[in-house]
Parts: sequence; structure tokens; C-alpha cells
Amino acid sequence: DDSTPILALPGGSVWQFFVFTIPLFGVYCYFLYLAITRPDIADPDNEKFYQPRIRLTDILYVYLTTWVLYAILMTYMTYFVSKRRRLSKRYEKEGITVLGDVLYDDENRYGHCGWLCNLLCKKNDYGYVVYDLERVAKHPACDFQGGNLMGKIKKKVRIYYRYPREQVSILVLPQYPFSGQPKIDLEADWASFSETYLVSEGYNEAAENNRASTERVMTRDRSLGITLISLGWLMFLLSASVFVCLQIGEISDVYEDESSYWAWTIFAIVMGGVTPVVAIGGNLIRWKMYERWILKSGKAGKPDGSYGSLPRKARRNYLSADESVASHSVASHSVASQSQVTTSEEEDGAYIQMA
Repeated sequence: DDSTPILALPGGSVWQFFVFTIPLFGVYCYFLYLAITRPDIADPDNEKFYQPRIRLTDILYVYLTTWVLYAILMTYMTYFVSKRRRLSKRYEKEGITVLGDVLYDDENRYGHCGWLCNLLCKKNDYGYVVYDLERVAKHPACDFQGGNLMGKIKKKVRIYYRYPREQVSILVLPQYPFSGQPKIDLEADWASFSETYLVSEGYNEAAENNRASTERVMTRDRSLGITLISLGWLMFLLSASVFVCLQIGEISDVYEDESSYWAWTIFAIVMGGVTPVVAIGGNLIRWKMYERWILKSGKAGKPDGSYGSLPRKARRNYLSADESVASHSVASHSVASQSQVTTSEEEDGAYIQMA
């Protein structure tokens, strides 16, 4: 049921990932068998010499391409996931609490293709929080030095409890007033990488609305399993690639379309150039984008009190006209006097971001 929240990944996720890779592993083992037996038929007197064959260089390409993909996954699990978790746990240790609303719209606007859009874009996993920046500014622990905080802000967030809520706890990091996240959804996120985590606040409401099935979210850190599987694949692909390069060296004098020099050149380029740039650089850029989205993104109300891009079912007038105009003028004045805060008028409203 799409309306039921996922408090953590299904328990069989690691096994599903493992089983999914078994057919691929079987095909790659067959490629390895071809590389082992190729020198035996690399003889014009052998009747199999003139039969159609898969070039060992092509097999090397397949191995190295898969190596890069698993290197990206391995780096993602060891770097991006660990940093995301540390950032999430900062809310538990440092976060200040203000009241706000959570907006969620589960309307399907894509017809029969809705399931595909949700699979690719994870639309059902995201909602919006709306809270008062002035409440954040008045909190004793607020440590923001970027100017006056006025009006309300709306930002897109990852949610686990898939239903709208009003006047619930929003956690905000003291140095980042635009970092608000729903508290019970953060607790569910912590549960997804903890042995056990008791989700207490908001549980009764969730249970009454059939949005939660158990009081205690039982989870295990499945990223370790995925990391180990990825590590196993990387070791296999590295060994297989080296072996294929050696086999190409044995048959390069017989087959004109096989070159030992080219094989080792491609191997060195992928290992020493492509992998660090794509796996490490790509995940670093992804993390910086994610960190900015969590800490520094948000959208202010337009002067007419609307939010522009807010989904139709969740659209509400949170700001009165006077409050909205005041907050818009204060934000514009803040931009002129403080370089730390920037606003830009767009078709759907003024975006507020910390520089």
C-alpha cells in the first residue's frame, strides 16, 4: 500500500540484492571460462579457431565497466551514507525544537504511469515542512548570524510518516535556520540505521490512522551487508580483469583484434583515472548537493500569501497578506545588508538560501 509509511527498508533487502547479483555472477564466470580456454583454441589448426567468438578485449570492457559501477556503490556506502547519518544524528544532539506543519500529497497525477514515476523519482517519499523562522530566531540556542529571520519558510524534506500533520515538532540545527526536519520522521530515519529505536512521539496518532504497524521499529544496519557484497564483487572483478589482460597477452600474436598493450592501457586508465574521478568525485559532488539541500534550501511565501509550487491538495494560506508582505520586504532588506542570505524571485516564489 503506497499510503503506508516505510519506517525502514524491508528486512530482506540485503538478500534481495545478493540474489539479484547471482545471475550476473554466473554470466561473468562464463566469461572467465572463455578467457581460461581461449589459448587452447588460439591455433589455426584447431577446428574451433574459425568459429564465432567473444573477444577477450570485449570481456575486459565488461569487467571494467562493472568495476566502476561497484566502485561508485562502494564509495557511496562508505562515504556518502556515513556522512548522511552523521548529519542526521546532529539533529538529535544539537537540534532545537519549534512547532510547524508537515504537508503531504499522495495524489496520483500520472495515471497508470504513477508507479513508474514513484519508482524513479520517489515522489511518495517526500513532503514539505512549513515553520516560522521568527520562532527559530527567538530560541535561546539559535546561533544564526546571517541577519533577521522573519516570516515562514517551506522546504521539501524526506518523510517516513506519509500523511499531513499540523503543529508538530520540527528540529532545526542552531546554525542553520533553514534546516528544519520533522522530528518523528528523523526518528524513523535513525531507526533505519540502528539496531532498535523506539519511536514514541506521534506513534499513537500514526497507529490510529493506520500509518504505523509496530511501536518498536526493529531494524538492522543493512549497509554493511551491501558493502561486503560490493567489496566481494570488486575483488572478483579486479582479479578477473588482470587475468583477462594476461590471457590477451598470450593470444595477441594469433588474433589481430587482440592487443596486450591496449588491454593494459585501458586497465590502467580505468583503475587510475576513471574510478577515482567518477566514484570519489561523483559522490563528493552528490554529498555537497545533498548537504546544501538539507541545511540551506527553502522557499518563502510570495507577497500574496501563496507558495506557488505547493501541491494542489496541500496548498494552504499560511501567511496573511500583511505578514507575507512584511516578511518579503524584510528578506529583501536583509539581502541588501547581509551577504550571507540571498533571495531570488522566480515564477513560484522567492527562494531563501544561505550563501
